[in-house]
Amino acid sequence: MGPEQIRNGDFQGLMIHHSQVTLWRSRKAQTAAQKLRSTLDSERRAGRRVILSEENILGNIRSNVDTMSIYPNIQSSLDRLQPAFEQVDVFYISIRPLDVWWNSCLSFAIRHFRRPPSAMQLDCIAFNSAGGWRTVIQAVCDAFPKAKVKVVEFGALTAKPIVQLAEVSGWQDLSHLEQKHQILNRSKTIKNLKEILEGRGDSIGIARLAQKGEGRKLNMFSETGLGMLFEAYERDLAWLRCKTDDRITFLEAPK
Repeated sequence: MGPEQIRNGDFQGLMIHHSQVTLWRSRKAQTAAQKLRSTLDSERRAGRRVILSEENILGNIRSNVDTMSIYPNIQSSLDRLQPAFEQVDVFYISIRPLDVWWNSCLSFAIRHFRRPPSAMQLDCIAFNSAGGWRTVIQAVCDAFPKAKVKVVEFGALTAKPIVQLAEVSGWQDLSHLEQKHQILNRSKTIKNLKEILEGRGDSIGIARLAQKGEGRKLNMFSETGLGMLFEAYERDLAWLRCKTDDRITFLEAPK
């Protein structure tokens, strides 16, 4: 089940932005969670495994950018999904270096709903990210203590989607599947982002991107900010390599 099924139909309302939470939306989310739980239970009784793929399970980009922190409302997001996911036995989380991840978030935000952040806001993002992915992974472990958590570093299986599916699902024989090379949701180039800001008449945003060049790879952070994000990610990797929780497995990308 992918985003199309999870966000629409019987499950519509399950994924809601934290700022949009109302009593009516909360009740709608509860109903959607109960329906999803019923669907998953039915599949389980039939002896089938179900994979749910949804990028906003932990939160969404708008919340990250608005609060300048990594999945600030993860606990409420997981609490909302808990009735549906109580019997889920494996969570699969992909992580990447924090500077790469944040620049991707900011590129998406600039494209859709926000001007580039100021230097002070960028420093705040770097400071707020000190907990890194560890806080996110631990939140999942705390919310679902019976589940295993598979953490895969972006790049480890990115070019091998069939192998990745086997890792996620536990299915062994996937030889009948054909691999197709397709890049989805690719970040816009810096030039494209400038054109978007020009179309909005956002002179402040244009000025903030003025020193970022014209290439594809966006980096909004100062050397200090990059250093803070790098150190936080290195702490994440060290923690994952130590295997302090036997529920967590980690597949690292080749360096």
